[in-house]
Amino acid sequence: VEQLASSSGEVQRKLAVMEADKLLDHALKALAMPGQTLGERLKFAQYKYPKLRDVWWAHKVRNQLVHEASYQIDYGLAKKAVRAFRSALETLGAI
Repeated sequence: VEQLASSSGEVQRKLAVMEADKLLDHALKALAMPGQTLGERLKFAQYKYPKLRDVWWAHKVRNQLVHEASYQIDYGLAKKAVRAFRSALETLGAI
């Protein structure tokens, strides 16, 4: 994921953010966090892990990538988002 985020291609950067978001979702599911969506699981998880509030903006970037066809992501934003997801995964003890 981090290698994809460092790519010069925008498609790879978009994929990196989406994959990092999926990894966070899988980690929350593995911890049995309730909710139908990542957003719902994240809301619940931040009570136990307050530091997870820091990843919300990165999840919103992912949502824009998926729902807005014209949304573009530059190198810096992709790297920053992937770092936020990595930090959240570390907080959860997933990596």
